Amino acid sequence: MKILNRDLKHGEITVKIENLNDLWSLYNIINNADIVSSLTQRRVILKEGTKGDRKLMKLTLKVEDVSFHEFSNRLRIKGKILEGPEDFVSFGTYHTFNIEVSKKLTIIKENWTKNELKRLKEISKFESNFIIIITAIETGLATITMITNYSHKRIATIKKNIPGKRYEKTYRNKAMEEFFGEIQKVITENIKITEIDLLIFCGPGNTKDNFLEYLRNTPGFDFKGNIETCHASSGTESAIRETLKSKKLAKLKNRIKILQETGKIENIMKQFADDADLIVIGLDEVYEASKKGAIKELLIADILIRGSSKNKKLKIEEIITNVEGTGGEINIMSTGNITGEQLVGLGSIIGILRYKL
Repeated sequence: MKILNRDLKHGEITVKIENLNDLWSLYNIINNADIVSSLTQRRVILKEGTKGDRKLMKLTLKVEDVSFHEFSNRLRIKGKILEGPEDFVSFGTYHTFNIEVSKKLTIIKENWTKNELKRLKEISKFESNFIIIITAIETGLATITMITNYSHKRIATIKKNIPGKRYEKTYRNKAMEEFFGEIQKVITENIKITEIDLLIFCGPGNTKDNFLEYLRNTPGFDFKGNIETCHASSGTESAIRETLKSKKLAKLKNRIKILQETGKIENIMKQFADDADLIVIGLDEVYEASKKGAIKELLIADILIRGSSKNKKLKIEEIITNVEGTGGEINIMSTGNITGEQLVGLGSIIGILRYKL
């Protein structure tokens, strides 16, 4: 992200978006009641009975809603119009900015926190998205998910009754081929509409290997990315979690945010088992530990930052400042994937201590 202008006396910063991660960072920085301004297209009806024309204009909005759309590479910011060309807009009506890569955006806040300013300046090592389809497969059951640096989405669950080995082989083979065909159709459709970097097939036994052979022999299947297989205990969602923790994917950790976050959640669970007294959970406990300089690693769910009241945000900011000031590591985790969901289930904010309190 390129900072084009910074006037903190008036709470104003103008940025130019350079990649998808910039949009994700802004999603976690822009809050309700902030003021944003940008060039935008708005339909203007100059003559009754016509559809009107889309005109380029600069508008200023008071933010009411922010949403991140990674697959269309845009950030949608909705709010009431505060400023704009009087001939074309009515103040107080609503407009939505569709902020994309290469766009410029001015953000005005009453108070910029140190963490928000830091996030604007930092260059992320995850400059582009990395998209994986993981298919957990066993005989008669498959779970297909799409995992990115920002989200985890189950695409489909496919079930098929496969006759047992005591039945005639012809019936079993036909049922298995139909089962494979349904999975192949889902995967192929998603490859056509999304730029997939990696396909992973996991599960028990050799069903995953048989399916991969079927897929490679399917006419028209032309995937240019990498394909991996690994063992997992089932064809369910839990096998997806197993796969994300597998050593086979460790080599990809530098490129895939969710793999790093999975490792951090695993460390938390291990610490719970080994010595729970070195863990603090919840805003108040973490706050007190941070004041004593006891936190060596902090994990925060992004939803806690976005959805908090002003007072709570100030408290979170103080925690982050305390942890950074004592050389601790800060991790803000996406709740759009399974690791972030686990963190929310554990209280949304967790500190790993240097010593027991």
